[in-house]
Amino acid sequence: MGKYIERQLVFIEKSTYIYRVVHRIMEGDCQMDHGPLLIEAGGFYADKYPVTNKMFYDFIRESGYKPKNSDGYLRHWENGIFKEADANLPVVNVSLEDAKYYATFYGMKLPSDRQWQYMAAGPLNLKYPWGNEPDYKKCNVYSDGLTPVDAYSEGASPFGLYDMCANAWEMVDDIIDDGWHRFTLLRGGCYYKGNNYWHAEGGALPNNSHLKMHLLGNAMDRNNTVGFRCIKEAE
Repeated sequence: MGKYIERQLVFIEKSTYIYRVVHRIMEGDCQMDHGPLLIEAGGFYADKYPVTNKMFYDFIRESGYKPKNSDGYLRHWENGIFKEADANLPVVNVSLEDAKYYATFYGMKLPSDRQWQYMAAGPLNLKYPWGNEPDYKKCNVYSDGLTPVDAYSEGASPFGLYDMCANAWEMVDDIIDDGWHRFTLLRGGCYYKGNNYWHAEGGALPNNSHLKMHLLGNAMDRNNTVGFRCIKEAE
């Protein structure tokens, strides 16, 4: 195994951009204003990479974290530790609650949906992190599994953030409760794309697209294609 990828922070400069989202409705509605809205974003630090298995393992050792309910928690690990070959893959099979505990422990938080879009699209509001045209050589998509978070340097966002398209979905900080559904939002897509309409869309999603993830509790909130990254407010 090569060198472990360490957490690195990148400063996201403050600017304004037009927030506009395309939302795929599979069940119910998304009770958000999808724009266009003039948004001010930036002025914070962001993880250069999604949180990896090794980073999350270090968090557990340092914090002693144990979820209230462990159903499905890190089910791809063996005997409480990641497989060595998977050290630099994005951590998955964690819930939004698990992710928020991680972020809080390090004085961070998950980005909001609007912040995430700016982090991926940059001041020019690019359609994909690398530009305005799809290029599947710049991300992990339609493959057999996750890849290391630093595998696609040419697919980095304008701020130099890696893996913001495909590989693993990323959860955001938002929790929405419309009285019928309680959900968060997923960003970026993932390596897997189902062949049926009722599968979560997957693939390499544009920066202006998000998907609803129902928060159902316990194992249902932990998926093997969903991870996260964090941000830290500038002092």
